[in-house]
Amino acid sequence: AALEKQIEEINEQIRKEKEEAEARMRQASKNAEKSTGGSGNGSKNWSEDDLQLLIKAVNLFPAGTNSRWEVIANYMNIHSSSGVKRTAKDVIGKAKSLQKLDPHQKDDINKKAFDKFKKEHGVVPQADNATPSERFEGPCTDFTPWTTEEQKLLEQALKTYPVNTPERWEKIAEAVPGRTKKDCMKRYKELVEMVKAKKAAQEQVLNASRAKK
Repeated sequence: AALEKQIEEINEQIRKEKEEAEARMRQASKNAEKSTGGSGNGSKNWSEDDLQLLIKAVNLFPAGTNSRWEVIANYMNIHSSSGVKRTAKDVIGKAKSLQKLDPHQKDDINKKAFDKFKKEHGVVPQADNATPSERFEGPCTDFTPWTTEEQKLLEQALKTYPVNTPERWEKIAEAVPGRTKKDCMKRYKELVEMVKAKKAAQEQVLNASRAKK
């Protein structure tokens, strides 16, 4: 009987240790989910739309942008349809976990993000030269991403031919070899949109930091 009692005590101890270990595992997985945007109030599960929005925002605000992750989080909070408020920490965690993704999964998400953006805006965002070989069908013409050289030529032409210049866009198109008047106008509109989005997002960050003070 004494031996049986001892065995029961040992079994009880093993069961307790097992339960504690399981509880620790659950807690660890909860923490991991929180850090990669899996649970918690500001970091609920990421929908496909939010993932696409995150990729778009990361491309829109490249490294070197002032308060980059706060700006990206604000941009997502403004444009997300899910209504989930993201913090800079959520966004960094998710961006890091996306970097670890299988290349095919990443390409698939990227492609969906591009298709969605093109459908909504009729233009294609510059993706930090990440997809130079990609071609996207525009309404009438093949759309190839702008090279840095073409971008410089366009910017120079915009300065050379101000708004009141007669036949302005024809002259600008002549200054950028291989690009039509329509291409140049489209790219200009896209740049204006990008600048507006950056300004709006950065103003949000400034207002938020002022409100904290």
